[in-house]
Amino acid sequence: MQKKFDDPRPLGFPVYNVQIGQAPLQSARHGFQWTRMKESTVTLPVPGSPMDLHCFLPDTPPKGRLPAIIIIQEAFGVNPHIKRLCRRVAEEGYAVFSPELYHRSGSGLEFGYDEFPKIRPILADVTNAMFLDDMQAAHGLISQRADVDPKRIATWGFCLGGWVSMLCACKLPIAAAVSFYGGGMVNPRPGFGFTPIIDQFASISCPVLLVYGGQDKGIPPEDIAAVQSRLASLGKTHEVEIYPDAGHGFFCEDRPAYHRESAEAAWAMATKWLAAELG
Repeated sequence: MQKKFDDPRPLGFPVYNVQIGQAPLQSARHGFQWTRMKESTVTLPVPGSPMDLHCFLPDTPPKGRLPAIIIIQEAFGVNPHIKRLCRRVAEEGYAVFSPELYHRSGSGLEFGYDEFPKIRPILADVTNAMFLDDMQAAHGLISQRADVDPKRIATWGFCLGGWVSMLCACKLPIAAAVSFYGGGMVNPRPGFGFTPIIDQFASISCPVLLVYGGQDKGIPPEDIAAVQSRLASLGKTHEVEIYPDAGHGFFCEDRPAYHRESAEAAWAMATKWLAAELG
């Protein structure tokens, strides 16, 4: 596939009729025209240490308030993949934000996909309460913005962020939550400070979408079945999608596990689902 202009997405990502920095640009999502995308970082006071929140918004204020999506990092930080994804989601017509969840260990922490041993000490020290503090701070600031509709804020997390997105569904007044291959919801993970949240699903008050790879060695089929069964028994509005040929991290173009066919299908499905939920 030929990339156009200075498109930050790698080969393999669908190229849409949106060109950052050019004018005018018609968003496929909400009908307003993009001129430029403005990227910035704000620092929020959070227990433990200040937290940076990455922001991706149109440079020209839109007419009316935008729906917002909080993109929640994988275990590897707010890295180039997550930032590219934030831009891609913003091009759909959303205000997009991504918090740095490792701020208590340092600012701007990113890790390579072969550096998981370096991440283990961080994951050993973070707790459910810490992640909730982080997401409450991010949601609080976003919901107060004049350009964001506070009733149309969703979370979309990957890997570790998928678990956090479901925590948000349990604890925050959000409109929708998406979890891509979020593990650790059913059984404790040795050496990790955060704990399963399946027993908190009764407090979910928004629709949830959970996406898994059928070849994911870290999330066994019985865990997926337990999550789905629990949500169904509670009468929660939910969808579970399993891509049989995909493994853990299949959506990330920088990982060896990247599975293009499944990633493109998951993107189309998730963005359609979000559009329906956020209006």
